[in-house]
Amino acid sequence: YVSDGDGVPNVIERAFGGDSLGSDARGNLPAPVKVDDGKEYISFMQYNSDFQNDMGITYIVEKSDDRRTWTTSGVSQVGSAVDMGGGMERVVYRTTAATSAGSTQFIRVRVKAR
Repeated sequence: YVSDGDGVPNVIERAFGGDSLGSDARGNLPAPVKVDDGKEYISFMQYNSDFQNDMGITYIVEKSDDRRTWTTSGVSQVGSAVDMGGGMERVVYRTTAATSAGSTQFIRVRVKAR
């Protein structure tokens, strides 16, 4: 359900620290991070673990070589989460292996809400 007309479902806006009652800046949504090491990176805001439990939100970071089959294997968090206040933190994840010549890989974050 999209209540504010910005095209982003309310559950996604709330999970990444946005406001489902007003249009949000795209900076609240997950974004790629460019690093020239052959790995894929993604950065996003998430509720810290205390709030995740209370709100029933789970963040699932996955990788794929073909965008059809996704797995949580081969993905890890980079460094520590940065506290952004209000129960939110910014995290960065990356694929653990670099791509070989001629191949590609992708990274995404899914949100599961109960």
